[in-house]
Amino acid sequence: MNISSIIIKAKQEKWGEILLAINAITNAEVALHEKDKSIIIATIEANDTQEEIQILQKIQKIHGVLSADMHLTYSESDLKDCKMQADKIAELIDTTPIESMHYSGDIKKFLK
Repeated sequence: MNISSIIIKAKQEKWGEILLAINAITNAEVALHEKDKSIIIATIEANDTQEEIQILQKIQKIHGVLSADMHLTYSESDLKDCKMQADKIAELIDTTPIESMHYSGDIKKFLK
């Protein structure tokens, strides 16, 4: 199971219709929205990356959506093999220089 967050810019005059259209897409849900800033944050749950991208493309095609981009994505399979305890992870975060930390949830790596 993959879970992703999507940042959406949309036209204010179509706001209600856009929110309904996003929520009507299977496995997509509006999490937060601010009409006066024209920003919607939605989440996608999908079985794999291909399904995530298909749902994202459906959101991008909604009338009134100006842009929709995947912000973060997490894969359950990435976490299955993680055997570290939370306190050890916190210690690593506190003691590891920021320059040597790597984030692997960027959807762009899956699109290459």
